[in-house]
Amino acid sequence: MALACIAALLGLAPLLTAKPLDCEPLIPGTIDNATLTKVLGKWFYIGAASQHPESHQEMESITNAYFFLYPGSQPDTLLITEVLRLKDKCVVDNSSHISVIQNTSMMIKKGANKSAVAQVIKSSSEDTMTLYHVEANHKGLSLSARTPNVTMEQLEEFETQVACLGLKKEEILYSNNKDLCPMEEEGEVKAHSVEVVEPSLA
Repeated sequence: MALACIAALLGLAPLLTAKPLDCEPLIPGTIDNATLTKVLGKWFYIGAASQHPESHQEMESITNAYFFLYPGSQPDTLLITEVLRLKDKCVVDNSSHISVIQNTSMMIKKGANKSAVAQVIKSSSEDTMTLYHVEANHKGLSLSARTPNVTMEQLEEFETQVACLGLKKEEILYSNNKDLCPMEEEGEVKAHSVEVVEPSLA
């Protein structure tokens, strides 16, 4: 799923051809060299809502998750390591990287088996990251934050954005912050080798 992580990312082509967002709360965020530096580090997957049945099923399987973003070897490239609790199982996935398209505010997650895309949505807080996902005309939105607990104002902003997509508040699946997988140091997580999967965080 996922940034979260980056919580779940969805299909590439539909979003690239999607119509501009026309709901005021869904304004594409700005991505430039300065903001790319600000997104580095640790993020917690907070929750998501999606119209896509497969994505919804993947969201239900994620109890909680967090992820690390690292600078890649190429400009506009980020490395990502995701740490997820899938019910009673902890999984670390460091098999993907993210290509950033600055002029469209898009992040394309490229894994071993599939690619996925999300557009960064403007947020009132630098401590949250909201991603807009589209796959086969099914829309979704995911929220990640710098801490596992967000403020009421941050939740209300996310729920307003979800409503903008025509989704209901009841359709949002929030993560459970209890029993997070081991909080290893960034370097240890990045080098850690366990079973690798490709979950979706949105």
